[in-house]
Amino acid sequence: MKPTLRTTSLALALLLAPLAAHADRYRVEALVFLNPPPTEAGHAPQQPELARAYALDDSNGLAGAGISLQADSASVLSAEWANLRAAKRYQPLLRLAWTQDNPPAANGPALRLYAPSGDGVSGLDGWLRLSAGRFPHIEADLEYVQSLDGQPQGYRLREQRKTPNANLQYLDSARLGLLVRVVKLDAPKP
Repeated sequence: MKPTLRTTSLALALLLAPLAAHADRYRVEALVFLNPPPTEAGHAPQQPELARAYALDDSNGLAGAGISLQADSASVLSAEWANLRAAKRYQPLLRLAWTQDNPPAANGPALRLYAPSGDGVSGLDGWLRLSAGRFPHIEADLEYVQSLDGQPQGYRLREQRKTPNANLQYLDSARLGLLVRVVKLDAPKP
């Protein structure tokens, strides 16, 4: 008996149905800010590796990676953002929230963060990535460049951290700080 296209499609759908039922969806919220000026000198700027990092305005690339940007108004980190903005000690740089379907266990897509300051030298560049093996992890490779006595100085934050569900995590370096919260949501809708 020769299988028809209809029976082949039905068999394939039945095989893939359990995979869709176990799909994972996460919501990530991140705040990037400057810490007080460091006592240590920076280094020569080194742009982070940007392979597989999607620009925030690349809607097709983000959608293909299962990533959907969320509005700031829906952020649960609004109070933290307001506190950073009100504090004289910190300088908020970027606020970002997204949902991601089925993040891979490693080396998945990243979101490119780029926030120049306007002076042609200073600014933030790099990426954030969500991985979800046994536990979700956030990986950051960010660099802030500023001019110091006419010379560009780079300050890097490069770290990977396990992010227990809904716990606020703080990552920092000599000049950069990152608050991040990852929450596992219900499975994506078909």
